[in-house]
Amino acid sequence: MEKDFHYDIIYSIARLTECANPEIIAHASQFVDDNSERWFGEDVPFPEKIPYSTGGHYFPIMTQSMSVLSVDPYIQKFVYIPFHFLPGNNNVTIQGKKNPLSTTPGSINAIQLLQKALASNDPYRIGIALHTFADTWSHQNFTGMEEDWNAVYPWYDISKNLAPHIGHANAGHSPDVISEIWTDHRLAVEDRQVDNKTRALEAILLIYLTLNKHTGKGPGLDKVKDDYTKIVGAADFNSRIATVASLIRDKFGEEVPSYDSNVWTSAVLKEKGFVVKKSFEFRDEVALKTSDWYKFNQAAKAQLAFVLSLIEDL
Repeated sequence: MEKDFHYDIIYSIARLTECANPEIIAHASQFVDDNSERWFGEDVPFPEKIPYSTGGHYFPIMTQSMSVLSVDPYIQKFVYIPFHFLPGNNNVTIQGKKNPLSTTPGSINAIQLLQKALASNDPYRIGIALHTFADTWSHQNFTGMEEDWNAVYPWYDISKNLAPHIGHANAGHSPDVISEIWTDHRLAVEDRQVDNKTRALEAILLIYLTLNKHTGKGPGLDKVKDDYTKIVGAADFNSRIATVASLIRDKFGEEVPSYDSNVWTSAVLKEKGFVVKKSFEFRDEVALKTSDWYKFNQAAKAQLAFVLSLIEDL
């Protein structure tokens, strides 16, 4: 999914169901994709550790990779699988085979992950879990590892098989775009044409039901289903964001808070020869531990640990 889902739609659901801290939930959901090697508009090696100006270090966690690091099995195991390609129910057969690492929409693992996050009442952890939960629809039938299972195009279509068979890289960006209709050549002929609108609406409705059950405060699904059908049916990315904004404006007389991918990071880090040295340091440890950036990192570490416990037998 893209920002229109992970931030704007998630914000609207959290706001309508009266979740505490809907802006944090939505920001954390989108920040999963932005917490990568690209900091402040520069491609930077993700720091293994960042020093405190007073001594010592903090070890952040990466939740996305959009660089050549994707070929590293460590990134595939500890970034892609726990945050984007959660192993599912192993109930899909592709070309006569099954794969326990393959993602399943709304799988048992995905439900357990979201329920664990909701039980924590931590908006950062809820947002991260919602990102992964939503991705089980857009990333269904793919795994986070590099393997032939993820090869969407026939072996003889060399020009389209140049992308590595990691996640949906071989299919390009198509699985993440709500308004896209694309072809998954791995599937049976009758199932090959994929309409992402159908997948996105299914994800939205289940997320709404889950959050509304958790809070017990929002309108019933029947009151909002048409609104979300309209959002999903919008022509493109910008139209979907505008339709979400209209929904929030009509319901609450408010605007959807703006999203800045750098704001959490820049609030706690100061650049230290950024362009040349590409390094940072913390202003002070006390301020760090009350910051959004730190709380996001701690929540991401908690999700990583929980996912590893879910899939320890794989």
